Amino acid sequence: MLTLQNLDLDTHVRLKKNEILEKELQFYNAALNTISTSSAVLAGFAFSGLAMSLENEESDERLLFRTFFTISSTLCVALNLITLCAATFASLYSVRLALRGADDSVEKSVKAVRGEYKFVLFLFCCGIFAFFMSISLMGFYKFHSTEAIFMLVCGIGGICVVGFLMKRAANKFYLSKSQRYLSNKEMKKSLGNRQTLNDHQHSLNVPPEEGIPYTRMAASKSAANNSNLTDSDRSNPGPRKSSLLGTLTSSFRSNKNATDSPSANKDNVASNV
Repeated sequence: MLTLQNLDLDTHVRLKKNEILEKELQFYNAALNTISTSSAVLAGFAFSGLAMSLENEESDERLLFRTFFTISSTLCVALNLITLCAATFASLYSVRLALRGADDSVEKSVKAVRGEYKFVLFLFCCGIFAFFMSISLMGFYKFHSTEAIFMLVCGIGGICVVGFLMKRAANKFYLSKSQRYLSNKEMKKSLGNRQTLNDHQHSLNVPPEEGIPYTRMAASKSAANNSNLTDSDRSNPGPRKSSLLGTLTSSFRSNKNATDSPSANKDNVASNV
């Protein structure tokens, strides 16, 4: 009965764990899809500016600014397209692993998509910075000095504002590694606690049940067994165990000798008669 209850509890915990992991996987997929859409929009704007810079030939005075603007626009398009591909591939293959993998594939997929999400977010921020850089250089390439300085200030201010917003969001919604669900630190801690409980189970001589971890029920059983011991037995369990083993061994040997030597038993009966 206890075995069935423990199995039902284990199954219920696994189902709840998979539900939480599936919700987290859906969150990462939605976030990756949003980032891919934003990257596509930024890549389109940057490509429009790049095509605009290649339409007409400019004088030698603005050739240097045109070169820098072309480089920054090309870098912006490349970074945003890379972000688009990385986000799309991570979203597709993470769901594929969770659906078609083994029993623990959902957990593996969530752990893998966490790292991919950080990488995609880093690429997206780099693409935004490159876009603001191209805006700053476009003023010197297309407009006069006053408009160019204003656009330069706007571009540098935009980079600073994006960095501030990212840092503000990270600090406001900060979650330590010890509080994250299924983080590497928590996994190591849980495995260490389970090993400690198993060692404690073996030290208390609790019979292991197949397929069931050490539970509070087993601990209560061992505590009930230990409550029958005296203080001297608790302080010195080794000699007691050896004395019990010696008594059982000697009684077993005496019974075996008695059954193996019927002639000796007959002699004893004759002498008694």
